[in-house]
Amino acid sequence: MKSGGVSLYKIMYPLLIFNIIISLGAFYFSNNLLPYTNLKMRSLLFSIQQQRPEVNIRNGIFTEPVDNFSIKVDRKYRNNNTLEGILIYDHRSMGGNNNVTTAKAGNIKITEDKSILIMELYDGYRYEELKLEKDKKTPNKSRPHQQSKFKRQTVYIELDGLGLDRSNEDLFKNGFEMLNNNQLVNAIDSLRISLHDREYDIYYNINKYSLFKGQVEWLNQSEEQKKIAQTKVEQIYLDNPNKSFNIDSIFNSLNDNQQNKVIDFALNYSRSAKQYVEVTDQEVQGYERWIVRHQIEWHRKYVLSIACLLFYLIGAPLGAIIRKGGFGLPVIISVFIFLIYYIISITFEKTVRELVLPPEIGMWISSAILLPIGGFLTLRTALDTMRISSHFYVRIASIFRRKHKGKEEIK
Repeated sequence: MKSGGVSLYKIMYPLLIFNIIISLGAFYFSNNLLPYTNLKMRSLLFSIQQQRPEVNIRNGIFTEPVDNFSIKVDRKYRNNNTLEGILIYDHRSMGGNNNVTTAKAGNIKITEDKSILIMELYDGYRYEELKLEKDKKTPNKSRPHQQSKFKRQTVYIELDGLGLDRSNEDLFKNGFEMLNNNQLVNAIDSLRISLHDREYDIYYNINKYSLFKGQVEWLNQSEEQKKIAQTKVEQIYLDNPNKSFNIDSIFNSLNDNQQNKVIDFALNYSRSAKQYVEVTDQEVQGYERWIVRHQIEWHRKYVLSIACLLFYLIGAPLGAIIRKGGFGLPVIISVFIFLIYYIISITFEKTVRELVLPPEIGMWISSAILLPIGGFLTLRTALDTMRISSHFYVRIASIFRRKHKGKEEIK
């Protein structure tokens, strides 16, 4: 380029301005248009699922596509109509799981007027528990049931109100994918306040227990009761923080039966406290993960915009460096660099979701890796000190071919 009297910076400058405009447009789209479209999409998808119950059926889990019916299938094909391994619980009688239908395969569809759901079942069984009047003399008497086998059975289920009525968008507007950056900041602040309040409640609940809280009524002997102060430990501590207790003397003053009861109570008390800590720890982590999801979405809007500039800083010098490589070689290298960027982004985003890294680090590592690479390539290309032609790759390929050929001859 120097020999031609053309500076790389002069060539890159107009494209740099254009790329900056693209980056700003990408940020505007992700911050304003994308949340709006996500809200519309989620609302429409929910409305479609209400109109088309078969869409809501998933493999391996119980779903309720229609009121009072629980359905589980082992496999649902892509056309959403063909099912395998069907299990249906009919709860219309409000008597529990007293009407069960199983089938090896089946089809599901809706009439054109959206009023009836038709299920055609093949090769299955139907179990129904018969209703009898209650017998006061034998209340635990087992109830008879009816079992029938079928090769083909058609089930008709009436559908009420399954026209395409658009769902209220307020049901979905608080999802992190439906918020812009300002709304995400407000949501994060609200979640942090809720988390702080919950942590305070947990701390208070853990520390409010007293030593013999509600457990002294089994000390029947009045002499023994007089030896134990019937006051909560926390209240004594507030009245006299320096007061100490001789637990051993209190414990030794009890008889063997009472000591065993104290030990059993202490074990149960400890297990309950441990279980409470484990449950609340999961709850706190749930709060933290939800906050992190909002933070990830906030950083993502900036990261994707900056990525447009970074790929330009890498792609423009590569075109000048590779030179005679043609169109295919630069595309291959560009795709390879993009794959590296994508893998790094996904990997570290996962670590952020698992609370291993803070979002400020995990979401920006991929950009931090590309930035020095882009700067290095731009600088070296501008100084015209870095050249890579197609002959370079041809020589490398010939070296590998010779090594591979030598190994085959040895074999």
